[in-house]
Amino acid sequence: MQGRRNFLKLGAGAAIGSIAATLPATVQAKTRSEINWTETVDTLVVGSGFAGLSAALNAKRQGLGSVLVLEKMQVIGGNSAINGGWLAIPNNPTQLAQGVNDDSPEELVKDQIISGRGMQNEAALRQIANRALDAYALCIDTGVQFKKDFNIQVGGHNKARAIRTQHGTGGDITTKLYEAGVKEGVDYRLQHYIEDFIMDGQQIIGVKVRKNYRFPDLTTGSSIFIKANKAVILANGGFARNMALRAVVDPSLDPTLDCTNALGATGEVTLTAMAHGALPVHMNLIQTGHWGSPDEGGFGWSNALLSIGWHQGASISVLNGKRFMDERADRKTCSEAIMKNRNQDGTPAYPIVLFNYNNYANDHRVTRAIRDKMAWKLDSLDDVAAKFDIPVNELKSSITEYNTHVEAGQDPLFNRKMDTAEVLTGPFVVSRIWPKVHYCMGGLKTDLAARVVDGRSMEPIKNLYAIGEVTGGIHGEARLSSTSCLECLAMGIVVAETIKADLQGAV
Repeated sequence: MQGRRNFLKLGAGAAIGSIAATLPATVQAKTRSEINWTETVDTLVVGSGFAGLSAALNAKRQGLGSVLVLEKMQVIGGNSAINGGWLAIPNNPTQLAQGVNDDSPEELVKDQIISGRGMQNEAALRQIANRALDAYALCIDTGVQFKKDFNIQVGGHNKARAIRTQHGTGGDITTKLYEAGVKEGVDYRLQHYIEDFIMDGQQIIGVKVRKNYRFPDLTTGSSIFIKANKAVILANGGFARNMALRAVVDPSLDPTLDCTNALGATGEVTLTAMAHGALPVHMNLIQTGHWGSPDEGGFGWSNALLSIGWHQGASISVLNGKRFMDERADRKTCSEAIMKNRNQDGTPAYPIVLFNYNNYANDHRVTRAIRDKMAWKLDSLDDVAAKFDIPVNELKSSITEYNTHVEAGQDPLFNRKMDTAEVLTGPFVVSRIWPKVHYCMGGLKTDLAARVVDGRSMEPIKNLYAIGEVTGGIHGEARLSSTSCLECLAMGIVVAETIKADLQGAV
């Protein structure tokens, strides 16, 4: 900072990445009293995904005054709207109806400790897990519908606790949270890009915003100043689409990998917070989704299709026709195993996943994948081998061996849990797989109550909060499937409670 009350000029916040070249000039204000505020709100939320929508609605319900949500893109929802709509809820009604009555928040935390590989924040994970039923209740209260009788065990979880939205997309949740917020008085604005924070010492008092911004052109629109009387909540997500930043924090990450994120996941707000002292953690831990398909762009349908393939089918290397991993392991384990499949010149040798067609012929996950030509119906192993140039004898031998393991209920090769595995007889649904960059484990350090920590003092930056993927250090090295939606929804509840408590404590 250039002085206790000076308005910091943006630069350090967005200097990482090619966007720096197009940054608009910032308006200098010698003191905060000279800022000509365009408007004033009580609670300002940055980002309109699960976290931002939950925080805004809960802020309104906690009586935190006027609530304004700013979204830089042209639509509500961000990454959340295009994700698979999975939600891990221990003791959810469908789980209990299925007879799974030995689950608990603590069981979920145990699974996350394993996947976190010692880098996770156990207390934060426990807090989120303990609010899982509150997050589920928020969904039900706002009208979210989940697939009837659908509750499955997904990778890295020891129990079937993952439910899914009616249409298999996060948009089923973001739409309902948005509609509820509109009814309850939340104000939402699109195409508002955060240019800078306005600080009074170690307290945020407002933001400088580029109104009518058209992504990705930072010369569009015009600057306004919005004062936030009570709180600024950062819910702007991750930075997986910021290629320059990815290259800086994790040079080992293959830059050719596709990404599941929306185009706006570029992390400028996170960098701006860091420029004002916010402490970053685990920025180099960037997770890939092992369910990606090279035959479709972005998030796609492959994750849904492979919720069958990982459980009822097998993964095969096209190089030698053999299985090469535990298909039900966590994302990091599977991604690393998949990416070892390479041709002699280093290019990807895309492995395949196959499962029986007849059992799922009318399942929308299958019909949709075959329709969109990111999966194929093949009648025999000879057909599979011919289409994907796999050594046919080795393929047949591997499937015969796999079938004996299914019948025995044990997998001596990779110790996969075989309770859902099916003997593979054909015809088959076959798809190709290759990981995609999916989730940023790192971001801003917060305390358990979602207050952003200043790295210079190790104390909270007053009135600044962060939830969801913009935060770091929670999941550790790997995040389990279906836990991000839970985290965002639950922390939207927590942050509203925190702000209310902070305001009461300040009186």
